[in-house]
Amino acid sequence: MKKENGTQSGIDRRAFLKGAGSMATVPALLSSLDASGKAQTPHRAATHAVSTSTVFVEELRMENPHICLAGTWGFRLDPKMQGVAQRWFEQQLKDDQIFLPGSTDQAGYGERTHGSAEGHLSRPFLYTGPAWYQCQIDIPEAWVGTCISLFFERCHWQTTVWLDEQPLGTRDSLSAPHTYDLPQDVTPGSHRLTICVDNTLKIDLGATAHAVTEQTQTNWNGIIGRIELRSTPLVFIERVRVFPLRQAKQVKLEVLVRNQTSDPASGRMTASVRGIDTSGSIPVPSFAEQCTLELTLPLPGGAGWWDEGNAATYVADLHLNATTTAGSFDHSFATSLSLREIATRGTQFTLNGRPVFLRGTVENAVFPLTAFPPMETAAWKRIFEICTAYGMNHLRFHSWCPPKAAFVAADEAGFLLHIELPVFSHHVASTKGLPEFMRAEAHRILETYGNHPSFTMLCMGNELKDGFDFMDSLVGELKKTDGRHLYTYSTNNGRDAPGDTSDYWVTEETKQGRLRIDKTRFGAKNAGTEYDFSKAIAGFRVPVVAHELGQWTVYPSYDEINDYIGVLKPRNLEVFRADLAKHGMADQAVAFQQASGRFAAQVYKEDIESALRTPRLGGFQLLQLTDYPGQQEALVGMLDVFWNSKGLITPEEFREFCGPTVPLCRFEKFVWMNDEVFEAAVELSHYGMKPLRQVPARWRAMDDHGRTLHSGTLRLCTAVSGELVSLGKVRLPLATIRDALRITIEVELAEISVKNSWRIWVYPAKLQNKPPSGVLLTSDLDQAEQHLASGGTVVFAASSKKTGAQQLKLRFLPVFWSFSMFKKQPGVLGVLCDPTHPALASFPTEAHSDWQWWELTERTNAFILDDCPSKVNPVVQVIDDFHRNHKLALVIEATIGKGKLLATSLPLAEDLSGKPVSRQLQHSLLTYAASGEFMPTTSLPLDALRRLVSP
Repeated sequence: MKKENGTQSGIDRRAFLKGAGSMATVPALLSSLDASGKAQTPHRAATHAVSTSTVFVEELRMENPHICLAGTWGFRLDPKMQGVAQRWFEQQLKDDQIFLPGSTDQAGYGERTHGSAEGHLSRPFLYTGPAWYQCQIDIPEAWVGTCISLFFERCHWQTTVWLDEQPLGTRDSLSAPHTYDLPQDVTPGSHRLTICVDNTLKIDLGATAHAVTEQTQTNWNGIIGRIELRSTPLVFIERVRVFPLRQAKQVKLEVLVRNQTSDPASGRMTASVRGIDTSGSIPVPSFAEQCTLELTLPLPGGAGWWDEGNAATYVADLHLNATTTAGSFDHSFATSLSLREIATRGTQFTLNGRPVFLRGTVENAVFPLTAFPPMETAAWKRIFEICTAYGMNHLRFHSWCPPKAAFVAADEAGFLLHIELPVFSHHVASTKGLPEFMRAEAHRILETYGNHPSFTMLCMGNELKDGFDFMDSLVGELKKTDGRHLYTYSTNNGRDAPGDTSDYWVTEETKQGRLRIDKTRFGAKNAGTEYDFSKAIAGFRVPVVAHELGQWTVYPSYDEINDYIGVLKPRNLEVFRADLAKHGMADQAVAFQQASGRFAAQVYKEDIESALRTPRLGGFQLLQLTDYPGQQEALVGMLDVFWNSKGLITPEEFREFCGPTVPLCRFEKFVWMNDEVFEAAVELSHYGMKPLRQVPARWRAMDDHGRTLHSGTLRLCTAVSGELVSLGKVRLPLATIRDALRITIEVELAEISVKNSWRIWVYPAKLQNKPPSGVLLTSDLDQAEQHLASGGTVVFAASSKKTGAQQLKLRFLPVFWSFSMFKKQPGVLGVLCDPTHPALASFPTEAHSDWQWWELTERTNAFILDDCPSKVNPVVQVIDDFHRNHKLALVIEATIGKGKLLATSLPLAEDLSGKPVSRQLQHSLLTYAASGEFMPTTSLPLDALRRLVSP
């Protein structure tokens, strides 16, 4: 099967590997100039390139001299944790070498593993503990009398640093850079820099917190992103926070200035914005160590506001001129500046005053090629482009915070980000050190990424429990610290409502009901498309977001195994592939994936439309657009782990039901009789940038050949953003339909290029189901044996009153999340059949399950064919979960002795009153059995049939 990325175009895997972590995999450095203007050679272990300006423009950090420390470092593992006691920082670490940025996994250090990891991808090398990294650095003469600091963009996890023999401290953030100030009396010339990186789990964040778990990016050891030595004047701008004031048409700059001299400093601060005609200047009053200044700039009418899909971004340039008795200091600072206001209005989110609906998916820190997140914007831009192509406007980072590159890319894409602390714990209050870490980490995240307009939401973690009072208090504290974002105490858990400080609530259920299909619909009772979440969210004062909507499993593509060319290996997929071959179905792997995936796409569609049908819902966070390779292989994506399409549904098709403006249709059921009248209420969910005024809308009904059976006009559509408006009704008499027919109902607003469609099935109300002459329909095995022995034709239907020992109980819906994790579910992924098979000539169907199959596959049974002759292939197959790989069937055909057998595990020989789908399938099977086309070529022993149906 051709491999495609999420936008249906090809991708070079090795190019993606480079984009995902090229700083860690490509040791090519550009030569540049040092602070004195002298040419410097490309990096070696003891020499580092220095630049006087920003290398990565999108970062917009301080434009100060810096030395890039990327390159080959001395290295030593410390599994016995004896390096500090033995004072390794005083020694030359020459045992091994490692390239930084990078990880021990990439370098092949640690314990070599064999075999498949349990329930997730495998690391060829495992290491947990301290690892020591060392290099020689040169302090330029020109840096004497400046503030010198070390910058490590992302470390995993705790770092401790020594300059020569002098300790510089310890840092433990999983989300923000680790920075260290060098002593002011450091001398120019060569110094030994030693870093101990310890990935031991210092605090219990929860076994599956995505920042540290083996289920996702792994508990890697290393340093990635920028690794730099930096120099600033002794009086300098340390931080700028940007506060847009929409109503006042101003932007406030909050500037933190530090003074590292021993004397008071004073001076002047100026600011301007590139691309906006505004500037300002304020005096800097005399201060000792640090001061915070506020500079407010007016916004002219032409200033663009950052919005969904509208990435209006600017750059603010600040200049500080300060004097002390020691002299004069000049410092320039550039930061990204965007005008954005995220807020809530009742139960809706607003962006710059306009209602916005979150159409999100989850990013679970899954990066198999590197086993750590991309640190460059190119890889993140690709992710946001794919999300946008599939109609998304929102990305949730599950129990982790991405690096700056993700924020930069999201800023440029106009994408809304939900960030979480790296915590997934059910014991928050009682875990030693965890509350303190959460508070510190939250403030570090705000300080590091707070200016990014895409950073719209901050959550304290995933499914947290124990310590709600602490979480509510922390949310209140953060809101006072930085009001530019929305906050919530946790995503889904057992709490009845969010605390008073939370701005929104992410949950899968409330006391009034659930916000998802799972455990609500298409189980014991059939349903149509009338359902929404209105009852579940009634009475809440803040926006409610449907938590982890979907989670429908798709059979894996074993072709994907060849794409794992980086750190993590799919040994588990290799095991499943071998097991499928052992069961004699290796040639069906692609068909299993396509059929199960197209069925899952239909269920995802109904999940999403249920959310869109709910007036004033805050949005949804899908779980998920891509596969999740951990937690017992939850392969639930329309895309694979590399964000490549599986060929299940195109972005254009997905956007029909997942976009800012979506037509919706409410009808009571999917299966109709031809003596009924199909009726549906048509609505439009509109969260577009502009209001709609008198837009024409039409509907039409089509057969499988695209021929229009009936059509009509709907109301002219007028809607403002945030509204769910009625477009009228569809009324379609079905009396002219004689034979079983699948009909597509399409609603289109051509003027704004939006449409959506739904399938229904129409069956004859009057149907001849008496077995044709010469065909025996029975559930009595003895009767069937006698008829077969005489050379007769038998349609054998299993009894609903007893389950054979080689039968498996079914359910209609696919596996939820992971069969290996939630083992009480039946564990099947829908049907697979050939729609052109003559046995299905009177039963219109796709090759996969769709809504008409509910009656046939909910709480019924399938034959387990594992012990049957391998040549017995199903007419209608059931796809088993890949953790088990049974060969399952609803319908088989074979010869037994002189007779011909068409056997079904469905109770089609019983009273089928009120079961129109069963009646139609029975009719189709009986017609086939009586026809000349029924000529089975495979022989089945009589004993095998007995085993299939006998308890």
